[in-house]
Amino acid sequence: MLLINRLKFYGRTFLAVPVVLCLSHSQLLASEPDVADVPGISFRIRPDVLHTINPRLFGQFMERPSWGETGVEGARIAGTRKLQPRVSELLAEMEIPVIRFPGGTDVDFMDWCDMVDSVPGRAAQRPVSTGHRGHKVTNNFGYDEFLQFCQDARAEAILVVNFRDGLLRRKPLKDAARHAAALVAYCNAPVGKTLGEGMYDWPSLRARNGRSRPYKVRYFQIGNETWAFTRPLKKLAPRAAPQWYAECAAAYIDAMRAVDPSIEIIVDGYNGDMSGIVPHVRERLRDKVACFATHFYAPWAITKVLKHGQETPISEIPADEIWGAWVAVTSFDANGESILDHPGIHTARRLGYKVAVTEWNWNGWWRHDGPAPALDSSLAKGLGAAGYLHAFIRAADVIELGCQSMLVGNSWGITAIRADAKGKIPAYYMPTGQVTMFYSEHHGDKLLALESRNVPMYEQPYRMGGIRPNKKVACIDALATADEIRIYFHAINRSFEKPLDVTVDVSAFGPLDDRAIHHILEGRLNDAPGPGQARQIGRVSRRDIRFDGKRLRATLPYRSVSCIEFVQK
Repeated sequence: MLLINRLKFYGRTFLAVPVVLCLSHSQLLASEPDVADVPGISFRIRPDVLHTINPRLFGQFMERPSWGETGVEGARIAGTRKLQPRVSELLAEMEIPVIRFPGGTDVDFMDWCDMVDSVPGRAAQRPVSTGHRGHKVTNNFGYDEFLQFCQDARAEAILVVNFRDGLLRRKPLKDAARHAAALVAYCNAPVGKTLGEGMYDWPSLRARNGRSRPYKVRYFQIGNETWAFTRPLKKLAPRAAPQWYAECAAAYIDAMRAVDPSIEIIVDGYNGDMSGIVPHVRERLRDKVACFATHFYAPWAITKVLKHGQETPISEIPADEIWGAWVAVTSFDANGESILDHPGIHTARRLGYKVAVTEWNWNGWWRHDGPAPALDSSLAKGLGAAGYLHAFIRAADVIELGCQSMLVGNSWGITAIRADAKGKIPAYYMPTGQVTMFYSEHHGDKLLALESRNVPMYEQPYRMGGIRPNKKVACIDALATADEIRIYFHAINRSFEKPLDVTVDVSAFGPLDDRAIHHILEGRLNDAPGPGQARQIGRVSRRDIRFDGKRLRATLPYRSVSCIEFVQK
């Protein structure tokens, strides 16, 4: 007979499922006897390696948007091309593995030359550019500033090139591809290198601009969100859109690699209703493409809320139930854990290629008439972002890298670092960026098998923008990783007001140090600071825990993300 415990969490009744054994892709294992002997919520980490995890999964996207936000352009010291000192300090602390630049939607509407000095046929100073919506953006933080920053921060760069010019025949394909290759030459070609026919001496220009040595950029992405070009592309090539797309990509890749054969190419992998494009590009280009890009954003604007299919006044939803929805933004498996149920991921596994999530974040906001909702919490967005990271880690067999959007900004709620364009308020971290920084600092390069028992679940009944109802969401979403020295237990406690005690069994490893380190990211529920409080919402702390080297008891604070590190002797 199966006995089910009922637990109370923030005003609702939840089911504590006695045995949930989690390996990979919702695969179940039989419980071992001594796991069943452990009372309460418990986890056992097994040494089985499910797949490796690329550290580039925890990268960032330093966007320069032209509409509604100025991005890194608004984080400079006024009148200079230098970042504000506090912004530089926070960036250095993040230890970001890979950073994408400069766009984003605007990149397919701009000329990369506007972001460097002394371009022939133009005034020496950089012009102001016009974005895809007609807004203006300055170019004070351009390629040289960005690439020098990456070198100082020991971060790899991903540069995105304009694909629209060639794909939509705004220029002859050969010219568009050569112009993309010119950016590769400016960044990577040594001074004195003989370039292709019709190619300007870009390395010498880079040297005149103050940098003689090549930057050695490894990653280049061709285009951004090309699904936006579906209609015009189908008009240009009504019967052969996939073939033309592949021909354009091939022309760009050949031109860019003629300058530097060592670069790795990312091609857009989400093309709206042109579903035949990725297989066609794969068939034609094979190993010329390192990754296909896709983006994950949710929930976007929340204009109304449905509960069990019926519209519910937003002002009547309790704060704890908004919280329960906002921290459950991904898809979920049968164990209530965050996963990516996405065609791009499924196709990658089926066809055997790698994915680059070059933009992602929890990006929602309330947009409705009437009284204010009971909760509007950036901390909830941060825990929602942590769910995305767990989903990415579980899909790291195909996901090669990730870039959280956006790294530095002034107003959008998805910034990792919030800067004041006037420089009067010191910059500070926002929770979504802190979460990715937290995982980047504390993770292993291997995903391990994890068994769990008595993890409480809750039903999430609301549809809020892109947030979908879910019958079963785990109050503790846990996974385990490891490197050569440490074992890491990662846990999101989604509970609104209840700390949860857990037992973590690491007896399959040994010998272990009898001291574990518990890193915790938690924070203020409300965005606005109270008297004497800092502007920064999230805070990170650590605790040392003594245990017998086999089973550790720990308390996961409510509304928190934890990483417990075990050190192998």
